[in-house]
Amino acid sequence: MLKTIAKFTAVAVLAAGLAACDNKDDTKPEIPDPKPTVTQPAPPPQAVETPPATPPGLKVSMQKGKITFELPPGFSDQTENSGIVNDSQSTIQRFLDGKSRQSTVSSEVIPPDGMKLNGSDKMLKDLTQSMLTELADRYQNIRTTKEENFTVGKQKFHRLDTEQSVSGQKVVSTIMLTVFNKRVVTLQMLSPAKTPEAHQALVQKIIDTLAVQ
Repeated sequence: MLKTIAKFTAVAVLAAGLAACDNKDDTKPEIPDPKPTVTQPAPPPQAVETPPATPPGLKVSMQKGKITFELPPGFSDQTENSGIVNDSQSTIQRFLDGKSRQSTVSSEVIPPDGMKLNGSDKMLKDLTQSMLTELADRYQNIRTTKEENFTVGKQKFHRLDTEQSVSGQKVVSTIMLTVFNKRVVTLQMLSPAKTPEAHQALVQKIIDTLAVQ
């Protein structure tokens, strides 16, 4: 049964998530006005303005608002554009940042009839490892770099960090999994391996803003 539920949670999220972003600057140079201008006295210096505040991130809600977190600025919801079909057994959301070429996927999966879930360390680790086994069909040269439990309030999560190759691209991944409301709730973050600092910033942003009611 662990294998069955792992097939639902092991979502292929890389194809569009790491697509290159064209940042070509199309701004045209300004042409000076040839008309003569009347010389005016120089205005008094203006007060230094406060730099604009950092734009807000993207707020994500799961389990009807009972689990929430925030993604950094630049992410957008690409669930509808990813061909994901949600049903009564699973709900999947996909978020991409084209500039950083990062991807985040959230999933909520109801287990098959007869399967009893719990939040024990063993259950969380077994679910995570089963998911990783399913992903082995898409990922090559998987190497675990970190594995630990952490809690948000009273809710326990299992975290697994890996490095791997996908379609010839080296990527880093973080999976965070928990059992909540008789469902397997999973977050997966993917980033290019050449930007590990950006990946850790993404993971830390999610952990810092993660809330469970």
